[in-house]
Amino acid sequence: MADKGQLLIPAPSGQYAVGHSTTKLIDNARTDPYDPEHGKRNVMISLFYPVDRSACKMISPVPYMPPKTVEILDEYVAQFEMPRGIFGAIRMQMASDISPEAIKEAIKFPLVLFSPGLGASRLQYNALAQKLASAGYAVVTMDYTYETIVVEYPDGTYTPGLPPTHWDPSNREKHEAALATRVEDSRFVLSQLGSLDVVQQLVPGATAPFNTEKAVFIGHSFGGCTAISALMADARFAGAVNMDGSQYGPLSDTQKPVLLFGRGDPSPRNRSNNATWEPLWAHLKGRRKEVNLRGCEHTTFCDTPLLTKLSGMPTSGIVEKMIGTLDGERSFEVVARYLVEFAGFVLKGEEGLLFAGPREEWPEIVFGEN
Repeated sequence: MADKGQLLIPAPSGQYAVGHSTTKLIDNARTDPYDPEHGKRNVMISLFYPVDRSACKMISPVPYMPPKTVEILDEYVAQFEMPRGIFGAIRMQMASDISPEAIKEAIKFPLVLFSPGLGASRLQYNALAQKLASAGYAVVTMDYTYETIVVEYPDGTYTPGLPPTHWDPSNREKHEAALATRVEDSRFVLSQLGSLDVVQQLVPGATAPFNTEKAVFIGHSFGGCTAISALMADARFAGAVNMDGSQYGPLSDTQKPVLLFGRGDPSPRNRSNNATWEPLWAHLKGRRKEVNLRGCEHTTFCDTPLLTKLSGMPTSGIVEKMIGTLDGERSFEVVARYLVEFAGFVLKGEEGLLFAGPREEWPEIVFGEN
């Protein structure tokens, strides 16, 4: 139960409860290209892992994000007419008092990596990651140090992001360098998840690491671009989802499954009008699918619409332009459902909704032409 003044995100209704942990990874093989002190590259990650409900004695509210991140994001979203204090009030319902054996079981679940949008914090996708984990996937989200608006570490220290102007897509050289760094970070994270020492930081008592030879990579915006680029660069990524992200950087043919998740009416952005998606489509030689969500905007693909709905804040004006006209809880459910369907296809061989075409129960989804 949340204390007065706190805002509870409903616990996901999937098969599993969800445990949660975080750690800081340091890549001793790379110097951070953005660090003025030329230190080693570091990456903060979160793990959301399924827990058998019978092995979880309690579901407890935990803060949505740590205090410095709350402070900086509150200041950022105020320019979009969102009230300060919302991030600090949010609580997620996480499994607690979990049996040691159930915690060890986390490593048996297939891996899904998640990449946030340009400048966004991995924490702004916490509810979505938890939702995917409740369906039976170990979900790892990551920040990109110096690009993410702020990266806060377990000891309370933090690294603020460089000014947004540094990442302006019109500066092609800087933008593609940022993409290359993201891809290296993502491949590093996947490799680290195959190390028992690292996994024991995330899953106490683990006796084996994760299987990193077959993972799905999902991303939003520049994170979607990152997911596709990593898929083409690393055989261990078995499938990728680009949610509303233009595709930059070099392309190569791939036989691996890809989902392009775009926007439908009244603010469409998909293969019909995103100049980067059609060239990408031509390189997708395996199972490929384009789906578009009606009534959404670019920010629909993070937690913001859900948090807006739960908080009861008005969704007119600039907020509507951010999150769209589709109900926040409904958009969250639809996005999560189709991501789970894709992960199930790639990692479990389940055909499911994704390749069945339009369905009456999901009228908001419009399928692109194959």
